[in-house]
Amino acid sequence: MSNKNKNFLVHKTELNNTKLSDSEISELQNGEVLFRIDKYAMTTNNITYAVVGHKIGYWQFFPAEEPYGIVPVWGYADVVESKHDGVKVGERFYGYFPMGNFLKIEVGKCSPFGITDGSTHRAELAPIYNSYSNIKADVSYNQEMEDYAPIVRPLFTTSFLNYQFLKSEIFFDAEQIIITSASSKTSMGLAFMLKKNQEDDGKRIVGLTSPGNLEFVKNTGYYDEVIAYNDLEKDLNQKDSIVVDMAGNSKLLFRIYDFLNEKLKFSSLIGLTDWTSEKEFKTLPRSKFFFAPAFAQQLFKEWGIEKANKEIAMAGESFTRDASQWMDLVYFNDFKSLSKLYHEMLQGKVDPRKGNIVKI
Repeated sequence: MSNKNKNFLVHKTELNNTKLSDSEISELQNGEVLFRIDKYAMTTNNITYAVVGHKIGYWQFFPAEEPYGIVPVWGYADVVESKHDGVKVGERFYGYFPMGNFLKIEVGKCSPFGITDGSTHRAELAPIYNSYSNIKADVSYNQEMEDYAPIVRPLFTTSFLNYQFLKSEIFFDAEQIIITSASSKTSMGLAFMLKKNQEDDGKRIVGLTSPGNLEFVKNTGYYDEVIAYNDLEKDLNQKDSIVVDMAGNSKLLFRIYDFLNEKLKFSSLIGLTDWTSEKEFKTLPRSKFFFAPAFAQQLFKEWGIEKANKEIAMAGESFTRDASQWMDLVYFNDFKSLSKLYHEMLQGKVDPRKGNIVKI
């Protein structure tokens, strides 16, 4: 095994500034395990992590030499060395990893279902990010769908949680749910949940997207109506509405607000992929940033961990199978191609039909 670890670094305040680091892996201490990262997904979700890295603490998970940080990703890793009695070499885990080759963690909680990272620097961070699921006992794991899971699972979990949040608020008495960036996988996950429960909820599902993605989004069948951004004022019905924003484009949000005015009951802000316009959001009326891990803790408390995990896993498996019909997997096998992908995503160049898997 190589004792060298490479990580892809991003400047914390100049997101276009990236580089590779090369470091030695220090010897394991008692209670530690070493993962060899096998594969992970790259989605617009990871761009959001970089954009709000300071605000929400994403830079704290995998410390790097200042002023650089490591953007967290979801994926799979195998234990290649262990100094913890409850974790065996060769076991495979799903969880939160750095964009690199290896991760060493200090095992906190340990059970047949998985382990947590008990490192001091992660102690104050959201528990959902500190847990690593052992695939042998993971109800969400399906080997046939393994390469789709790191793409769909974290995004769909956000979709599922946002759906439950809106439902708990009785949809703010709105008649229609408008979802921006309708071609994004998180948007489609939410639309999938709304469509699945439409008979009970009775909400009209409207997607907003770019003209180039219009036909693709329509063909998924998740939305009742799909409108191109430039046709918003012409085609959008002026009903009592909620906006769920995945795009992070403040100009678009204010356009929707100006058009609907008092009929816009609430805006749930999730994505910040259009990272250049982040600062204007505070002045948007009746809006709130949706932080999925915080709502997850609330839901897990209400439902119990077993029920919550089972509900998310069942809905997630259904959506993953559906998504595998329209998603083409694309693989990136070196840091040069990863860098190109990251910079394209930072510029908003995302093909919704593709699912990006990094395996270096």
